[in-house]
Amino acid sequence: MLIELLHINEYVYLKNVDIYFSEGLNVITGETGTGKSLLLDVIGSFLDYQNLRSDTFSADMVLYIPEDIEKYGISKGQHIFTVERKNKRIFYKIDGKLVGKDVAQSIVSNVVTIHKQNSHMKLLDKDFILSILDNVAENSELLDEYTNLYREYQQLIRILSKSDIDVESKKAEELRERIEEIERVNLNVEEESRLESDYKRALNIQHLVQNYNTAYQQLEEIEYSLRKIYSLIEDELHNLLDSAVESIAELSNKISKELSNLEEVNLDDIETRLSVYRKLRRKYGPTVEDVLSNLSKWKAELKEIERTIEILNNASVEKLRIEKNLEELANKISDRRKDAAKQILSKTEKHLRELNMNARIDFSFESKALSNDGIDDVELVGSTLSTGQLYPLRKIASGGELSRLMLAIELSLVSTYVLVYDEIDAGIGGLTAVKLADKLSELSKNHQVIVVTHLPQIALKADKHFVLQRTGDIGAVVELSDSERAEEIKRMFGGSEIIEAIDDLKRE
Repeated sequence: MLIELLHINEYVYLKNVDIYFSEGLNVITGETGTGKSLLLDVIGSFLDYQNLRSDTFSADMVLYIPEDIEKYGISKGQHIFTVERKNKRIFYKIDGKLVGKDVAQSIVSNVVTIHKQNSHMKLLDKDFILSILDNVAENSELLDEYTNLYREYQQLIRILSKSDIDVESKKAEELRERIEEIERVNLNVEEESRLESDYKRALNIQHLVQNYNTAYQQLEEIEYSLRKIYSLIEDELHNLLDSAVESIAELSNKISKELSNLEEVNLDDIETRLSVYRKLRRKYGPTVEDVLSNLSKWKAELKEIERTIEILNNASVEKLRIEKNLEELANKISDRRKDAAKQILSKTEKHLRELNMNARIDFSFESKALSNDGIDDVELVGSTLSTGQLYPLRKIASGGELSRLMLAIELSLVSTYVLVYDEIDAGIGGLTAVKLADKLSELSKNHQVIVVTHLPQIALKADKHFVLQRTGDIGAVVELSDSERAEEIKRMFGGSEIIEAIDDLKRE
């Protein structure tokens, strides 16, 4: 795998720039202030790199991938990765197809590693030291298992510290009473609507029945009164009276039939059922929908409280079980970290000697209470003396020594095909610079190495040499010919005058 081409459409003052990297050692030089690190910003934008110096940029990177990546449907061969930032949002594409950030960064991170300037300061960060050890020890699966169990343990601790079984039991009982009260009556929104309609209709029927009964009674009284009139009037008037009595009788029959046709509705039953709805709405509403929503919520709360009570009832046993499992996992992780430390140390010490640094280093392991990352409190300790006590690096190492130490560790941890270094020569000079150049040259036999440097010793080893030039607001990246390389390396040494002065010293 290697970066074949980096095309910068736009980034700060770099516009429409093409850089064709080769296998081996690629060196980028230039005057101070030309912005050599901008090139590495762009490569970093394809990774999880946040320190971007422009809100708008666009770049393409052609990666040669020597084997299929089935997980993402990437086949062997050249692939164009595109990154674009607009309005503070970043978009990624592979071969012109929009992909998620995680997909693009996952693929590129398996190909490219960037070592930024001053990264040696990470050696003073205990979390960084642990990440190195876990990476070499391949602890990711164990750590995932440990982290999940530790999260469960923390939840248990919080429950034990904040919960009281009597209080939780009282809450549960209150919730059960509410839930039972609601579920017992089997509320239904459609039923309530139907009951309201039936109630209005029943009221109307009741009113009609009362009116008909009253009319029927009054008609009976009228008929009785009319019949008494027969004895009070002449026979020739009886015909007229008969007509009145018949009309009253006919009306009474019709009212009687209407009463028998009216549906009998039990208003009391309807009122009783509606009163249940009204009561529960007042207590848990204001609407039936609210009552049913609260019912669902209280069921979930009850389930959680019952789980809490169950945990509390078994808290001591559960806590001991989880602690035992955590300790077993933590010890496994710790043992593998210690084995990884030995592997790293054996390689790092060799690289340190070759970088002209006589130092003893070690990983200091101290046990701590169970925490989110295990039981190890680890830091790097060392000494520049051949014997004696080892001290934390933060107390004894200079910036240059830390830089060389970080480089030695990085060289022992090389894991990707492409290695990008941003001014790792900080604080390094003289014979150590020569040793560093040899190291990078050796590394480039099996890896593509891209280096931003001020050291001519490194530039002399380059398989390809680029120089970044800047004129005003325009930047350019130029691939140097052999003669141009010679001039650039002269400049890096301090110019022809310095070289001539050295030759004069030789002749004296």
